[in-house]
Amino acid sequence: MNSSTRKIRQASMGDLEQLLRLLHQLSPPKNEKPFHSAEHVINYMLHDPQYHLNVYLLDDGRLVGTSMLLVQHNFSHGGRPVGHIENVVADEPLRGYGIGKALVENQLRVARERGCYKVILDCSVANTPFYEKCGLHKTGEVEMRIDI
Repeated sequence: MNSSTRKIRQASMGDLEQLLRLLHQLSPPKNEKPFHSAEHVINYMLHDPQYHLNVYLLDDGRLVGTSMLLVQHNFSHGGRPVGHIENVVADEPLRGYGIGKALVENQLRVARERGCYKVILDCSVANTPFYEKCGLHKTGEVEMRIDI
């Protein structure tokens, strides 16, 4: 696969079924009642300018990757926003071909354009080498979490 087969664009409502297929590779669904329907969530993201939900398409139109950037307003750092990258996933058979890296680099470009002073993401320890290849680095800070 070469760079001529790459197309990154904003997601659309028509991408929902393929997006869910990819996201289930990242985080398989559990037997729990959804808080909101998938249609409600994507509609919200597509209409809120702080969300940048991207998809990666091959020339044949197959959606094989996705990522999301949330730009959060901020009081510190001169009011510059912070970017949060989430849900980076490439279709399992195509991992290792640069899809995830291209998606992360695209989100970093958007974050720079939006004036973010930093971009953060959470990942498993096993995924840190991938994100280091994308230019991110460990900070020594600790992520704290509570599942509610």
